[in-house]
Amino acid sequence: MATDNPSVTCDLNRPLCRSGIAARPLANGMVYLRHPKFSSQIINETQWHFLEMCDGSGLEELRELAPARLGFEVTVEQLRSTVEYLAELGALEGTKGASNYYRVVDASRLIARLAPLAGAAATPWFAGLTLLALLASIGLLVADWGRFTDAVAQAARAHPVASIVLYYLTFIPIALLHELGHAVVINHYGGEVPEIVIRDNAHFAVLSNSSVLKERKQLLWYLIMGTVVDVYIWLALLITFHYTSHYLLIMFLLPQTFYFLLYSYSIFNNSDYLKIVAIWLDQPVPARPWEFLRSGWRKRPDGKSARRLLYVMTISLAIKLALTAFLIWTFLMKEYRVLILYLIYKALIYVVGHRRQWVTRFKRQGSDETAKAAVTN
Repeated sequence: MATDNPSVTCDLNRPLCRSGIAARPLANGMVYLRHPKFSSQIINETQWHFLEMCDGSGLEELRELAPARLGFEVTVEQLRSTVEYLAELGALEGTKGASNYYRVVDASRLIARLAPLAGAAATPWFAGLTLLALLASIGLLVADWGRFTDAVAQAARAHPVASIVLYYLTFIPIALLHELGHAVVINHYGGEVPEIVIRDNAHFAVLSNSSVLKERKQLLWYLIMGTVVDVYIWLALLITFHYTSHYLLIMFLLPQTFYFLLYSYSIFNNSDYLKIVAIWLDQPVPARPWEFLRSGWRKRPDGKSARRLLYVMTISLAIKLALTAFLIWTFLMKEYRVLILYLIYKALIYVVGHRRQWVTRFKRQGSDETAKAAVTN
């Protein structure tokens, strides 16, 4: 395991709890952990009580203590698995958490104030209103499509560098509102949201006690609520654009429009949409969507629900490919710089997203080479 201090190492056979961890009990038997050396985490009570037991004793000694401290017997292999998990979190001395987000603010009070909105939103009339808002947004986009593409082309010509930066930055507050949409549902059902966090890619997220979501209806509403928030943001931006086409407004509208045209119904990257469809059809969420599609069309899956999931995923992919081709053709005809800037943006996102992984790999290679040199000498 990586360490903050090169002189301190972690022995997984003799785990030692990191000193100074602040713990707070949450609903449904969960515990919120906070420490300056690792990203805050939410774990269950059993994992926390075991973490408290980790005093440098061997796994066999911990196994003997488990019945008295945890209330049940465990095997050494079960303990080893838990130790490895806690090490990945960074909760053991000599380890560094694998998570790449950082605490911004305690979100409890803010989410508690917003939570009553979730109750009002979980009604048939609001669902109908949201559907009308989505249809209105699509209608406005179609009506103003020429003005929209002209404005995007002009922005690419006049402000290429600023457009890349703003395309990235303007989506950050919208992504935060999306996450708050998820969070209010969790709070509505009794779960806590102790932190708003920021990832390495500068996008916000929320740390939530989602263990309270037990029923299918609750899970579906939790997953849908983020996109519901996005619909109303998109509608507000499109209405504003209908009357004015200020450059900064375009920079807010462009990423939100691309999100709805290409990503809101994505079946990849563990998307909300894929989870919604899978839960609705009582199917497990495919861990590898591409493999699920390939194998599904080679040999149709058993069961009507599994086949429906395959069909929905295929249709979603076909729509995305068609719209992607349409957008590429549109901007090739109107202003090719838009596509170049978008490719640069995607490359930057890839670099930012893999930066930590590359740095870790580079350090590991350097350590290996140093060790080989020492052995040779």
